Amino acid sequence: MSYRLDFTVINKNERESRFALSLHNLTDKPLKDWSLHFLFNRYVKPDSLSHGVVSQTGSYCTITQTDDLAANGLFYTEFTVGTAPFTLYDDGILDAFISIASADEFIQPISVDISRIDLDQPAVERYDTPLPEQAAEIALIPKPNKMARLQGYFHINRHTAITTPPTLAQGAVNWLQAELKKSLNESVTVSPKGNIHFALNKDIADEGYRLLVENDNIWIQANSASGFVYATSSLLQLIPSLPSHKADSTYSIPMVDIDDQPHYGYRGMMLDCGRHFHPVERIKHLLDQLARYKLNTFHWHLTDDEGWRIEIDAYPELTRIGAWRGPNETILPQFTTISQRYGGFYSKQEIRDVIAYAADRGIMIIPEIDIPGHCRAAILSLPDLLIDPEDKSVYRSIQNYSDNILSPALKGTYSFISNVLNEVCELFPAPYIHIGADEVPVGVWTDSPACQKLMAEHGYQDPKELQGHLLRFTEELIESKGKRMMGWEEATHGEKVSKNTIIFSWQSEQAGLECIQKGYDIVMQPAQATYLDLAQGYSADEAGVDWAGKLPLDKVYNYYPLSDLSEQNSERKHILGIQTALWSELVNNQSRFEYMIYPRLLAVSEICWSEPKHRNWDDFKARLKGQLSYLDKAGINYRHCE
Repeated sequence: MSYRLDFTVINKNERESRFALSLHNLTDKPLKDWSLHFLFNRYVKPDSLSHGVVSQTGSYCTITQTDDLAANGLFYTEFTVGTAPFTLYDDGILDAFISIASADEFIQPISVDISRIDLDQPAVERYDTPLPEQAAEIALIPKPNKMARLQGYFHINRHTAITTPPTLAQGAVNWLQAELKKSLNESVTVSPKGNIHFALNKDIADEGYRLLVENDNIWIQANSASGFVYATSSLLQLIPSLPSHKADSTYSIPMVDIDDQPHYGYRGMMLDCGRHFHPVERIKHLLDQLARYKLNTFHWHLTDDEGWRIEIDAYPELTRIGAWRGPNETILPQFTTISQRYGGFYSKQEIRDVIAYAADRGIMIIPEIDIPGHCRAAILSLPDLLIDPEDKSVYRSIQNYSDNILSPALKGTYSFISNVLNEVCELFPAPYIHIGADEVPVGVWTDSPACQKLMAEHGYQDPKELQGHLLRFTEELIESKGKRMMGWEEATHGEKVSKNTIIFSWQSEQAGLECIQKGYDIVMQPAQATYLDLAQGYSADEAGVDWAGKLPLDKVYNYYPLSDLSEQNSERKHILGIQTALWSELVNNQSRFEYMIYPRLLAVSEICWSEPKHRNWDDFKARLKGQLSYLDKAGINYRHCE
């Protein structure tokens, strides 16, 4: 260890906290012309430093100091952050390095060891969710709306075969064969005379299914490809983790009669791949679990300030520049991995492969291209097209950027949106495109002559109307491709988009209700109940964030959208469903990825699928206990309940 960084809370109240930062030189050599670079997810008030000068872009902070750092010496400074007191170790400094000034301005990072933040707070015990000693025999999640346990078992092994299925069931059969091969180590064949039967039944609701497990046969009936997938999901969950006869890998499946269909038509999960890049195999593994637990939509957040993740033929710079960040890249380091080049993107062929993989599992993929905010990666990749040199507006986004918003007055903005969305619409078969539209900060466009001229030409009184102006253009473009626009609740700002736009309510339940009352269809995704990046407990060492509170398993399970509205209230028809989300500011590896998702995803699946009258917390815990052996066998790093 040559250098060590200590970070301590020294004063705090409900509105701001003051910190002490100490950089120790543990070597026998002084440092000259040095700077400290570190990642910190809060805005450091520039005039609050007691020593040194700070610059900040997003979470990337640099402190410069004119004095040498003496051998075996110490640099000490204090600064203030205008947020509520920190409660998690993840709130501290995430990564850091030292650099020495050079003539060519190329940064060569010098490693720094970081001590865990001293939060100056009493310890809090880990939040546990005790499960019953005995798991439920039929541990299906989500809970079927009608199920009868029959006497006996069906025995599945290498002699099992699937009867030639109808075309609509082919995706489900492909998935079933892939999963059974993992258990049996052999492929289950398709033949005219099998004992797992898929049959079309026009009397069953579109996403409904019937599953009858008898002693010698399994009968699956549905009226849609998705219905066959959900029946397959239930069948796979009935297969125990361990065989009843190891010699021939025979698994005993309890005989049941299930008649089931979902409560909500939209049951989704959003994954942020902009802040950290998640490789294709990680996404496919997630899709397997979404299918197992009957979620039917994968919302793929592909662009953000910190990274552009989708190949666009019209603008190769988006992935050549915008997909990468580092101390010597156009986009500076953010969140983690401060000293190295970091990033990645998905080729169109990889995306097609993921779409096909999801389709076999009954999952629709909706791409999100976030505009007009969260566009820093795009803007820095295409400065000649997307920067207005006359715009002197001063603003700071919630993620601490001052240059991440597209201009509604630039012709290049409209060319960019058109060319990108033309390719995205062609690539993704889903009938929806999500355009973000969130977190455009106050102050944007106010000192742009071109934007002020545009406002005057259209009689706009509020800069928010410029956002609406741009989004109306985008909506018309998307609709010309035969698709429907989706956006976060801020898409309604400026009141220019039509009621055909589907709104995702993320800030609060009240925001969702207000959108319903304006006539929009909505997907409920309030952060306080659905954001999987929120910490799962109250102890300081819990992974995650807490800006919207903590989110333990029971809080997820007990969520019911707009619970004050009666089931008969006509406004409920506008609630299309529920979506959960994993934002990835602090999720940069498989282990943390899984820890943040599971087992909370299982609770989400039940609140999406099962009728509210059938939901019961104690019953869910008994069934969750029965699912843990599967999670263990799959090698998933879930958060243990106790």
